[in-house]
Amino acid sequence: MEDSILSKELIEAFRPIMEMNNARFRQVKTMLAGFIATQEKDLNYMDEYMDTLFDFMDPQSDTEMLMRQYCDYIATFDTKEAKERINYLDNSMGYMTKIVYAAGLVAQKLHMGQTDKGGHDYFESHLLKVATRGFDWKEKVVGFLHDAAEDCDITVAEVIEQLDTEISRITDDPKENWYDEEWWEEWMEDIDVYPCTVTHSITDDERNDLITALSLLNHHTASSREEYIKRIAGNRLALRVKLNDLENNMDISSIPDPTEKDLARIERYKKEYEYLMKVFRDSINNKPNLI
Repeated sequence: MEDSILSKELIEAFRPIMEMNNARFRQVKTMLAGFIATQEKDLNYMDEYMDTLFDFMDPQSDTEMLMRQYCDYIATFDTKEAKERINYLDNSMGYMTKIVYAAGLVAQKLHMGQTDKGGHDYFESHLLKVATRGFDWKEKVVGFLHDAAEDCDITVAEVIEQLDTEISRITDDPKENWYDEEWWEEWMEDIDVYPCTVTHSITDDERNDLITALSLLNHHTASSREEYIKRIAGNRLALRVKLNDLENNMDISSIPDPTEKDLARIERYKKEYEYLMKVFRDSINNKPNLI
């Protein structure tokens, strides 16, 4: 009886908010119809209305579908911008979280027992921090897995196979393999948004992006350190992950008593970081990369 009363009280308490959100949804829907009818292309102007949807958007809701309709309209005059917005939307809704989690599990298994130069657990001290710095799901996945082929007895193709297996294990039987592990409390809350029940299926293009970046980040595939860094500079995904990797590697606080060799390595990392950061900034400003 008390539960019934409490439910009614909660419904009444939230009713004004629900009514306000419904009104905002109708307004945005009307505005989008107007944008499409008039062929509006000013993104800043349209975003002022459309971005309010994120305040009350739920996965698989009419609100999300309206935002996707907006992205579809943007694609009629700017396909690159539309794709970036779809990727952001998918990340925001949690469709990629289980993929990122699967990559973390693979990294934990492959690097089990390994330590960094300060004697700390390698997954927690390095891989977890590099993944956390990732901007989107691909950067987080590659952040977790970027050292696998380099430091473990495994190929990039085998790493991706393990990733696919882990994703299937999590999504096929989430009750047994997901909630029971209580992974969210352990480390995922620092990595990504809470997952939606629906999980994104990695496309062939996305899988190739992961494979390419992981291959470039394996220094054993380059004839020299200089070639290794220059090859990374030519791939945006590998470049961003390497910047995150170098940021963590330059933190000398993890080494209690750094030697001259450690200090020299840090200086090399700093130079590589400055070079890659310049390439990254130039790419944002649409300047040619001088590789």
